[in-house]
Amino acid sequence: MRLGALLYTLGYGGAMLALCMVIPLVVSILGGHWGHARNFTVGLTLTTFVSGAMVISGLPTRRTPARNIELLLIMLLFWFVLPLLASIPLTGAVQVRSFFAGYFEAVSGLTTSGGGVIAYPQLEDAPILVWRALLGWLGGLWTLVFAVGVLAPFAVGGLSLVGSPLLQHNEDDSLSVRLGRPLRIIFPYYISLTGLGIIGIAAGGDGFFAAFCLALSGISGTGTSIVSGSISDQFSLLSQFSLTVLCVLSALSLPALVAMTHIQSAQFIREAEFRVFISIVAVFAVVSALTQESQGYLGIIFQAISLATTAGFNFLPGDSLSDWPVLWVMLPVAVGGMGLSMAGGVKINRAILVGRELASELRRLAYPSSVSVTRMRGRTVDMADFSATWSYMAIFILSLSVAIIALGAFGLDMESVWAVTFGALTNSLAIVPHLGLESSLATMSSATQFFIIILMIAGRIELLVLLVIFSARFRRLLR
Repeated sequence: MRLGALLYTLGYGGAMLALCMVIPLVVSILGGHWGHARNFTVGLTLTTFVSGAMVISGLPTRRTPARNIELLLIMLLFWFVLPLLASIPLTGAVQVRSFFAGYFEAVSGLTTSGGGVIAYPQLEDAPILVWRALLGWLGGLWTLVFAVGVLAPFAVGGLSLVGSPLLQHNEDDSLSVRLGRPLRIIFPYYISLTGLGIIGIAAGGDGFFAAFCLALSGISGTGTSIVSGSISDQFSLLSQFSLTVLCVLSALSLPALVAMTHIQSAQFIREAEFRVFISIVAVFAVVSALTQESQGYLGIIFQAISLATTAGFNFLPGDSLSDWPVLWVMLPVAVGGMGLSMAGGVKINRAILVGRELASELRRLAYPSSVSVTRMRGRTVDMADFSATWSYMAIFILSLSVAIIALGAFGLDMESVWAVTFGALTNSLAIVPHLGLESSLATMSSATQFFIIILMIAGRIELLVLLVIFSARFRRLLR
């Protein structure tokens, strides 16, 4: 392991963070928010200096071939270290009472979890709201890059892109090249979809500022808004529809779509993952509509999409969502979106693999000599994929159990324990404030918030660290 290669790549991540800080700094100056302008200037200066120092210190080793252990560590450093720099401007927010609270907010944004200490966004000034949206947007971009550059090569829990142009690399490529290549491919698509989302929401007549913040939050699946409460109470139907479309895009396997742009869209629609995703939304919406008749069918459909994509927006009027059972709300969240997307959760492709493996075992009970072949994304799924999937499911259940016990020990009530555990591990904490729980993220102790930070990062890196610790197969990859 070479520290220089890690610092060099981490420095470029810090440079991206510094570039994003320019936007809220300009908003602060134009709006006359001089306190925020000072904070963003300090944050921009410090981030630029630290990032530049890391890049310069890593220059001698920037071309050395990347090792698997370095790919794992750079993910951890991005999610743990860079939020320290991102939290500097957040200390000027009305509802951020300490630097650690700002760090919690920054981690929540960069992991696209969406939950934080800012419970009432309407009380904050425009620069803070813009910065929150940008953190989620940048975190979504990093999620895609790491999914393609790290998670897919590791085949974490059965996630892979075998044969995809996005995975074409030489064994002697450096760490920065391994991550830089998918970034250059994904970024044009990502920023184009963001721009279309801004136009779509702005067409609803809710203004450019709201469109900008909501579009960045929607395309990344972060789920943060510029107001507390329901989206349906604040924004037009067209804006809600555009935001819902962005949520769907955030849950699609964007790297795979980029790699398959030469294939007709009709073939993608026939993909098993997409059909299962539509089925989850449809079944959840129908059952919810039958049990919650007075809440409007369109709002329930939008809400089903928001939960299935793990975005966590509240599309139901008023406090209606707080009447829903917590475990029912968290059911589609636990499954999550498609593999190698910005969505959290177990992922649909893993659920499909588990289902097909169980069906195959049942067939063997009736026909012991039968041979079944499982295909997914145009290739045959081998035993290594099934083994990786079952390893992931075991680690996920173990993490869920430990988190429930730990959060209960921190003094949270049982409903809050379930909601926060699922929300953190599936990066969908944005939905938690809308469930009418006794516990609030903003009022939790620093120890509880730090544990939630660990859960959010663990969910964002697909529990890779725990897979390495407990699975011999993944440990061998690091040798």
